[in-house]
Amino acid sequence: MKEVYETIRNLREDNDLLQKDVADFLKMSRTTYNHYELGHSSFTADMIIELAHLFKTTPNVLLNFNSKNEITNSNLIKLCKFVEAENIDVDSLIQLIHIVKKL
Repeated sequence: MKEVYETIRNLREDNDLLQKDVADFLKMSRTTYNHYELGHSSFTADMIIELAHLFKTTPNVLLNFNSKNEITNSNLIKLCKFVEAENIDVDSLIQLIHIVKKL
């Protein structure tokens, strides 16, 4: 099973955030945050809730209680970035959703 700190690091990277960005959000130094992301310190329940808010997900995803949601969340972020970058119109997006549902 993936460790919590790995999931959080992956979500940070998927959201194009730096450790400094997340550290500022949590009101701590980047060095302190780095210890959490390396697994040297454990995230508190309050931090998990705040990070879930930041990454627009649930604490369950951050804690790896539902790996399917984690995969879906990560893929959704990538899909949204792709749609935005490629200027895909709504009809094309709907077709893409139907294709993904079949997978």
